[in-house]
This record gives sequence, C-alpha cells and structure tokens, in this order.
Amino acid sequence: MANLFLASEIMEMSIIEERNGAAFYAALADATSNEKLREAAAAIAAQEKMHELRFTKMHEQLEQSEPSESYPGEYDAYIQSLLRNKMFSDEEDAISSASNMNEKEAIEFALRTEQAALNLYHELQKHIDQRDLDAIQETITEEENHVTQLQELLHQIS
Repeated sequence: MANLFLASEIMEMSIIEERNGAAFYAALADATSNEKLREAAAAIAAQEKMHELRFTKMHEQLEQSEPSESYPGEYDAYIQSLLRNKMFSDEEDAISSASNMNEKEAIEFALRTEQAALNLYHELQKHIDQRDLDAIQETITEEENHVTQLQELLHQIS
C-alpha cells in the first residue's frame, strides 16, 4: 500500500476522538457514585482535553497535500476502515453512552476506546513530521497509562 494516509486527516480524527473521549469521561465522572472511578474519569477527561489541544496545535502546522493511491479509491477505503473503529459519532453520543452504562460496562467500553485511540496514534506516527513524534509518543504513553488505570478499576469492581 502506498504511503497515502495524510497526517492532517489522522490528526483531524485524533482531535475529534479526544474531544469525544473527554466528554465521555466527564459524563462518567458525573454519573458514577464510585469515588475511585469518579476521580480517574475526571483525571482522564482533563488529559483528553490536553491531547485535543496538542493535536489541534500540531494540525495547524501541517502541510495539506493530496494522497497518492496505488489504485482508485484506495485512500477512501483506508479512511473508512479507520472510521469504522470510531467509538462515538459526536460529543452527545459520548455523553449519552457514559450515562447509560453501569460502571463495569463503562470501564470495559473505555478500555476499547483507549485501544482504538492507540491504534490511531500508532498509525499517525508513521505519517507525521519527525518534529512531532515526541508529542505523539507522549500521548501514546498517556493513553497506555489510561489503559492501566482502567484495568485496575475494572479489577477492583469485578
């Protein structure tokens, strides 16, 4: 496959995913009576907002270009394959999801969300300017920490 995935497109997806993730975690923090889950969700929501700002700043500096395809429609098919892994359609969907799940369901869903984000960021690393790799790696490390936190919470409530 050609190197056709534009960093700007992945960055736009990342910004949206971080925004929706922050909304999900903030709503989860508001909805739960579990103090540990409330604290973790609020902290993760704040980090997701920081990630959104980080990606927005990087996106503003990206050069816009046309993708190269080895066959017609390759780029669109690739974009659609990543979009199928989206966890939320928008912020309202994220808030609704957090409000309509029990604690275990919410944590399991959050784990899947974090894994989808990690997959997106690993893809982004392949296409981003060398100057931005440290910021992407920092985000990946933070997302991996979210996974660890969530796994610990899931273990505690199970």
